[in-house]
Amino acid sequence: MDDEKKVEDNEDKLGSEGYSVKNEGDNVDEVEDEKDDDVGDGDKVEAGDEESLLGDEKVSESLKEEEKDEGEGEDSSEKDNKGIHELQNSQIKWIVLLMLGVIVIIVGVPFVTKNFVNTFEYEGLEYQKTKLGDLIFYSARFPVVGGTGNVIGTYAVNFRNDPRDLERIPVDTREEKIYFNVDKEWFSPVYISLDPFMEMCEGDVVISMASLSGFLKDSGFEVIPAYTDKAYARDNNGVQRWCNSDGFDTVFVVTDGDETSITEIGNHCYELQFNNCEVIEVTEKLILTVLKEYASRFENLGQ
Repeated sequence: MDDEKKVEDNEDKLGSEGYSVKNEGDNVDEVEDEKDDDVGDGDKVEAGDEESLLGDEKVSESLKEEEKDEGEGEDSSEKDNKGIHELQNSQIKWIVLLMLGVIVIIVGVPFVTKNFVNTFEYEGLEYQKTKLGDLIFYSARFPVVGGTGNVIGTYAVNFRNDPRDLERIPVDTREEKIYFNVDKEWFSPVYISLDPFMEMCEGDVVISMASLSGFLKDSGFEVIPAYTDKAYARDNNGVQRWCNSDGFDTVFVVTDGDETSITEIGNHCYELQFNNCEVIEVTEKLILTVLKEYASRFENLGQ
């Protein structure tokens, strides 16, 4: 009995030792498991670090790409700005050129028109075409001769008609000239004798006679108005003058007729006949005939 009890006690002891061993084995397993867990956690940490490094590299690459894109954007912006500036400069150049062109046209066209298109020479004198409102004038300057035959200056004369268009009016005088009566160096008075019964042409006769009288006076002559009819002159307290009048004078008889012409009808006496109210035309033709002689005599004196 005692032996059996000892055996049981030994078994129990062995059982408890076995349990202890078992527990120790279990502890060993737990330690190993913990080690494994630690190793696993280390692996996880290392993997996390690698992932973090990869993430940092990706972020770095992304930042580089962004910086590169920003750089390219800046380059593109600079190119765009440069292109805009070049376009603006080109536009400014064209605007400046356009303004210069307009200025040249504004200044150049009138200059060319005045000095080339509207300027011409006729019978030794230079004429300038000028428009004043609806009226057109043809102007020229000529030397003025005083009563003694000396040049006392220059004078501008204005024509309503183009001198070249008056070529059609015939001048039937000696050498197609007008000879004023002169005694040595003294010129005679000039009489402008009007036919009181001619057509007055709505005031053109008055305009033309004023123009002729002013021209002769400015040329140094004494101008005296007169009439061809003695009775009319007497009734109107005027002077009668005709070609057969004795005296030291030059007479221009103005009347209407079948044609427009200038005719020498006596010694220092000339008839200015107009047709179809061309009284201004025949008067200007007379002035042009005188100017032609002036130009030939004083061609070296300038206008």
